[in-house]
Amino acid sequence: MKKPELLAPAGDFEKLRTALHYGADAVYIGDSRFSLRGKAGNFQPEELRDAVAYAHAQGARAYVTVNIFAHNRDLKALEEHVWLLKDIRPDAVIVSDPGIFSIFRRIAPELDIHISTQANITNAETARFWEDLGVRRIILARELSIEEIREIREKTRIELEVFVHGSICISYSGRCYISSFLASRSANSGECTNSCRWNYTLMEEKRQGEYLPVFEDERGTYIMSSRDLCMIGHLPLLAEAGIDSFKIEGRMKGINYVAGVVKTYREAVDAIGRGDDPALQVKWLRELSMFSSRGYTTGMFFGKQADTDYNFDGESYRMSHELVGVVLDVCGKTAKVALRNRLDTGDEIEFLSTGLEGKRFVIDSMQDSEGFSLASARNEETISIQVPAGVRKNDLIRRGKAFSGMKKPILPVAGALDC
Repeated sequence: MKKPELLAPAGDFEKLRTALHYGADAVYIGDSRFSLRGKAGNFQPEELRDAVAYAHAQGARAYVTVNIFAHNRDLKALEEHVWLLKDIRPDAVIVSDPGIFSIFRRIAPELDIHISTQANITNAETARFWEDLGVRRIILARELSIEEIREIREKTRIELEVFVHGSICISYSGRCYISSFLASRSANSGECTNSCRWNYTLMEEKRQGEYLPVFEDERGTYIMSSRDLCMIGHLPLLAEAGIDSFKIEGRMKGINYVAGVVKTYREAVDAIGRGDDPALQVKWLRELSMFSSRGYTTGMFFGKQADTDYNFDGESYRMSHELVGVVLDVCGKTAKVALRNRLDTGDEIEFLSTGLEGKRFVIDSMQDSEGFSLASARNEETISIQVPAGVRKNDLIRRGKAFSGMKKPILPVAGALDC
């Protein structure tokens, strides 16, 4: 069975580098002006050139999102952007607006086009419509079941992509107006305020100030807040249904999320065709539970979402581990680390490194950039520490907030620094 592509989010250059380091086959990136994740950090126009070049140098593909629904005021800048992308030559552009599709076809017909999930492709006829227009790939609506996907596959030859992990919009394929009405920030222009995650109470208009008792808890009701999608245990079913690309949501998430989720899905994708292993699925779910989520659901892949697929506990993310730092370089058994959180000698850490999964280490000593010993170091400092074999440049270091009650052996990393 052909292994689908693993497509990861890259909201900025650091996330791009992290996603590729942990095994993504491709990344999707964007300019905040024309992407539906305007707050993701994103890339300045000329930075897109460096991002695409970096991905290609790593043997990966880069897709640029241009999936806003444009107004007339956007068109002049859009055309300039299309000319830039024509010169940069990403592996594909992702669009949802037929007008933007037309601009690309007129100015840069050589660029492959992927149609965004925002275009609400839910049937084989719509898929054929885009196929007949020369589109390379469609990103299917999240409202489809596996059976519906299989039927679309049987009736078309176009590449199919689906989201397999990440946040789920409460609105139909993300076509949301709640944020626009409540905060004057349009989700269809990349400015979503996640209004569906807010806590709400109901009030009858003739009883001003009298709130009706409909809440899940004392903080309010979160009836529009879905759990996050997670299909880690069902990737073979999607591959058998004919999916060509597995997409991870999260251009606004941090590198801790990007690294852990990409690494876990890389292992799961590579396991496709080897048969189900319940122990591996438990391991993958345990790993994914360490990163920010609102709890998990399989969405609509197996039918309509149930009440249990909604996060009634609140709008905030759950996360058992936090980022400590990024390995800048490794020399022998010594690593130079850029800290992202405070670190003290005696702290227990984990390296997000191949072969070191589930192992905890104690910081016995550390030095600053001038070689002086430290008892503690702060966020944004660069330090040197001893590391076990297997740690690589760009690996992440994390720390469990309470290690979720898991009992693991704690190994010392002590001794003289090599360099």
